Amino acid sequence: MKLRSIFLFATILCFANLNAQSNQGKCSVNISDYGRTVTFGYLVAYYVEFKNDSKKSVDGIYFTTRFYNNNGDVLATKTESFNSNNIIDPIASGFTKKIARAPRIKGASKIGFTIDKVHFTDGTSCQ
Repeated sequence: MKLRSIFLFATILCFANLNAQSNQGKCSVNISDYGRTVTFGYLVAYYVEFKNDSKKSVDGIYFTTRFYNNNGDVLATKTESFNSNNIIDPIASGFTKKIARAPRIKGASKIGFTIDKVHFTDGTSCQ
């Protein structure tokens, strides 16, 4: 019984690591959390939370979102961005920012993110 519990725990850890590898950060900006809503066979909404672990404030994040079905096939890919403005504050060092989107992708049940570029408030960027 104890061996079975250890095996189950090890299996869960393996799958958790596979999921984490599909969400890649860049330039000390990472994806700290995400979630999705699937209704009637459509991925109708998702959110992604970015954490700024750099020493500078971030005013732009350019990222790629991939939408997968249950089999792991890519159904769609979108290039998206977060940009601060006079209403939305930049992400200060050590803080997080959560954004939500409504893509409406038929058959999608899983999502993955890759940060492509980060722009800082001092005018520099990192790719």
